Amino acid sequence: MCATTATNAPSCEPRRALLIFGSPHAQGPTARLLAALEAELPPGAAAERFDCFAQPILPCNDCRACQQADGCVLPDLKAFYAALEQADFLVFATPVYNLSFPAPLKAVIDRTQRYWSARFVRGVRPPIPRKKQVVLLTAAGADGSEGGELLERQLLPVLTILNGKLRAAVHYAGADAGRDISPALEQAAEAGRLLGRAE
Repeated sequence: MCATTATNAPSCEPRRALLIFGSPHAQGPTARLLAALEAELPPGAAAERFDCFAQPILPCNDCRACQQADGCVLPDLKAFYAALEQADFLVFATPVYNLSFPAPLKAVIDRTQRYWSARFVRGVRPPIPRKKQVVLLTAAGADGSEGGELLERQLLPVLTILNGKLRAAVHYAGADAGRDISPALEQAAEAGRLLGRAE
């Protein structure tokens, strides 16, 4: 019997979306961008959100245990790893902090070191079998797209070990000055519609 997914449509094998939320503000511009995208996910997609600020995330301490065996010895991200490996769609929604990711999201990204070790030390190719379509959403207080573009450049190498391909990036800037977010919201919605389409 088919299960009903988070987006109303029944499906025997729903595609899974992991939404990685990197903002401390539940109603801020980053949240609005993510909501616009989530509303346009493919019919039947089951969405799961991981809130980076909801729990303390232990930093990678380069213990190198993942060079010897699969997994991570730190226990706090077990559920996250399971969702990540099962995801078909991966969305990073983040504000820009000092031309980089906020510390909790950066910690999550650093903890994907286990997949780097699998690929480049233990020769597991690919470290995550399931391919992922990826979207990056950024919101910056300052004017200009430099911050979002820098985050995009930082994320691309990580996607190679996650078996992910960046399908779209939406960079909203000027939040501190109250710049109109409407064009970015439409771009985020279009990115949601893009997920699941043939490349």
